[in-house]
Amino acid sequence: MGALILNCDLGEDECVAQTERLMALVGAANICCGAHAGSLEKTRATLELAKRYSVRVGAHPGLEFAGGRGAALPSVAAFDALLRDQLESFARVAAEVGVLVSYVKLHGTLYHAVEQAPELAEVFLRRIQLMQPSVGIFALAGGTFAPLARASGIRVWEELFADRGYTADGQLMPRGQACAVIDEVAVAVERIQQWLESGQMAVEGGQSIALTGETLCVHSDTPHALQLLASLGRLVR
Repeated sequence: MGALILNCDLGEDECVAQTERLMALVGAANICCGAHAGSLEKTRATLELAKRYSVRVGAHPGLEFAGGRGAALPSVAAFDALLRDQLESFARVAAEVGVLVSYVKLHGTLYHAVEQAPELAEVFLRRIQLMQPSVGIFALAGGTFAPLARASGIRVWEELFADRGYTADGQLMPRGQACAVIDEVAVAVERIQQWLESGQMAVEGGQSIALTGETLCVHSDTPHALQLLASLGRLVR
């Protein structure tokens, strides 16, 4: 993925028709492993769509309850078991469909947990290293985990978010806060256009910070996700 790649979290609770419409607009799909949302049947169907549209596939494991966000962090043992079960299940289905798993992107709470909890970061690194050598990760642009993964020999794509607000230190704003989700297409596109031109990402308080990234996420449940992806597609061509 040399140029900036649009990605989307798919195979969750969106309808199949919406999954296909979104899939047609992205270069990479972070596909739910059937635990925090969706189902293994939905995972299979989404992998088949990714194959049809020649979209790069990533596994998207998450905490095993509806939504997969906001819970207490798992223990080291529980996190390791979660990753083992979800990644092995995902890999089996992907092999049956005939698609390559190119990367892993953690979902929700887990995505941020490896930025903050070194013991969980180490578990994730070990699990990635057990997968086929070509598997990489999507990680928060400017975060602490990306350099750890690179130092371990893992391919990293640093990820930016088109539809989420940033704090002044480059973290994503908690979803419960105002402006955490950017649901106005024009506002989101303008912010990304400014970043493309300057390398500076607008953050809370009217400030901006320097960020670099190789992939840009739009969540499937963000209002107007289709319009936003279409507009961003025209912008990054």
